[in-house]
Amino acid sequence: MIITVKVRITVVRKRDAFSNNGDIEDNEGGMRMREPTTWMKDYVSGEGLGSSKDEGNLALMMSSDPLHYEEAVKDASWRLAMDNEIKSIEKNKTWMLVTLPVEVKKIGVKWIYKTKYNKHGEFEKHKACLVAKGYTQKHGINYTEVYAPVARMETVRMVVALAAQRNWKIFQLDVKSTFLHGELDEDVYIEQPKGYEIKGSEDRVYKLHKALYGLKQAPRAWFNCMENYFVNEGFKKCPNEHILFTKWNKEGKILIVSVYVDDLIYTGDDEEMMSSFKCSIMHVFEMTDMGKMKFFLGIEVSQQNDGIFICQKKYALEILKQFGMLESHEVNSPIVPGSKLSKDADEVAIDESYYK
Repeated sequence: MIITVKVRITVVRKRDAFSNNGDIEDNEGGMRMREPTTWMKDYVSGEGLGSSKDEGNLALMMSSDPLHYEEAVKDASWRLAMDNEIKSIEKNKTWMLVTLPVEVKKIGVKWIYKTKYNKHGEFEKHKACLVAKGYTQKHGINYTEVYAPVARMETVRMVVALAAQRNWKIFQLDVKSTFLHGELDEDVYIEQPKGYEIKGSEDRVYKLHKALYGLKQAPRAWFNCMENYFVNEGFKKCPNEHILFTKWNKEGKILIVSVYVDDLIYTGDDEEMMSSFKCSIMHVFEMTDMGKMKFFLGIEVSQQNDGIFICQKKYALEILKQFGMLESHEVNSPIVPGSKLSKDADEVAIDESYYK
């Protein structure tokens, strides 16, 4: 057996004179070599970094969230989270236990576990979500329309800018078990969730009256439900942004509401209208009152007397932490002007999209 060993040898020439611009002269007056400036040490590429797939696997291994029911059921906090999810589903009258019709296929379900953190990175709660395996659905049989609009970032910024200009306050609501509110037009049957089978009826299935996470038509069903509420409450839908609703009273006061799936922000120039709206929508949907808008779609919002300030500090810090650059020094330019880059054919290939 022949073993081949590659050895990298670095030859360092003796040098004792440094020029002001970083050039190095040897004692024999030979050719000059360029040495990187001190701050360039913060920008080392291609060493110690694996492929995006390797880093993704490492992040997955470091996650403390369970991947399977058998793992989660051993922890009391995750069992409580699953109990709360089942209670929410049953309270909302989402399903009914029936016998599976002949020649009809049931859809499988699985548990998804996620630890929730606040904007400061502190633990908030454990969330267990029962998700349908929607990839087994067939168009025209157990789903049809799936499209549902969401707020564009331009719309959110416009609402924030308008509130800042007119010195309004922006408030936020969070819908609990969002998709469970959407009513279904199709006949959909799912298996009983693992750990919550009905004794003596293990062979039966649930027929869904309302949507469940993972179903292809779940976003559309939720949007239809939310849209019907606003229309019935006298709101007008923006023709160019279908998730932006406005309402005027007799005195000419206005209430503006923007919806992004389960997050809802609202503002206006009449406190009574806003208070009445909050009570009304929380009576129809189970919601959490988040108070003033502070954190929305990854953006931190600070509402002060002299204006509204937005930033993405938390997101930026997470990116720096992910790539091990929290301790790096800040510089005005990330590379020396005039530097020439060349391709290193011997380096490990990476996924370019990981850095885009």
